[in-house]
Amino acid sequence: MAVNPFFKDYVGEQNLLNDLVIETIKATGRDVVYIPRQYLSLDQTLGEDTQGSKFTKGYPIEMYLSDVQQFGGDRDIVSKFGIQLTDRITLVLSKTRFQQEIVSKETNISRPREGDLIYFPMMEYLFEINFVEDKQPFFQFGNLTTYNLVCEVFHYSHETISTGNSDIDSVQTDRKEYLKKLKLSFTPLGATANYNFLNGERLFQVAGVTGSGATYANATAYGTIVEFNYSGGNTYNYIYVADITGSFVTGNESVKGITSGVEYSLIDVTTSSVVVARNPETEDPDRDNDVIAYRQDKESIFDFTERDPFSEGEY
Repeated sequence: MAVNPFFKDYVGEQNLLNDLVIETIKATGRDVVYIPRQYLSLDQTLGEDTQGSKFTKGYPIEMYLSDVQQFGGDRDIVSKFGIQLTDRITLVLSKTRFQQEIVSKETNISRPREGDLIYFPMMEYLFEINFVEDKQPFFQFGNLTTYNLVCEVFHYSHETISTGNSDIDSVQTDRKEYLKKLKLSFTPLGATANYNFLNGERLFQVAGVTGSGATYANATAYGTIVEFNYSGGNTYNYIYVADITGSFVTGNESVKGITSGVEYSLIDVTTSSVVVARNPETEDPDRDNDVIAYRQDKESIFDFTERDPFSEGEY
């Protein structure tokens, strides 16, 4: 059965709706910065950039925040990999405004793209676009007027960020870390059949103490081993360490693996040119997450002694 011929989609009504959407977002939305991702060597099969992508441009535009009460997603999750951030928001963007502010300046962009970033100045957050919904609301007056951007907190991973906006660019300087390169003795200390540290294990030092007296509980410096390859005992060994707390010192000092138990004399410590991404869950570079500290109350709520477990001395 044919639709009523007297009720048709009218261009004037579509334009009116589009103007109202733009006006509403401008009145109740927030100013953000749209940051397109530039791929250097995109693998079309895996969808990854093997050389590391970069962000060099930012375009101010207004968007409406759909999540009015709190972040979506699963929030902060404690897992075996540490604390993972899954804070998620949904932003509404006018298609017309996107054409005016971004497409007109970036000829290779026709719509918001998954992988691009959104900087939210009000919260000082960087979000990465995970999904773009372009059919909601569904053909009001026979037209589509908005994009719905599902975004999640951005996790820095070796990208180059240089937009000219110091608030945005600080993500790279605050989230990257140069590995420390430790020069070790030819062979381990003591009689041992094991010469190798384990990649990923904790390396520690107790200043002024070597051998069995050096325990992790008394460590004055520690970090995570990223790479170690035994030289064969004919030359110095080198080990790369990240996430260092404290300072490794040299001069009749040693370093020890907490799992392997291997111990080497420490000859020298330098900063390498190898860059790794800092974990945003344990750092606080761009207010992506407040530093999370776990505290254990020293005073018990209940008295669990054998004599009087629940009455708190009343009986």
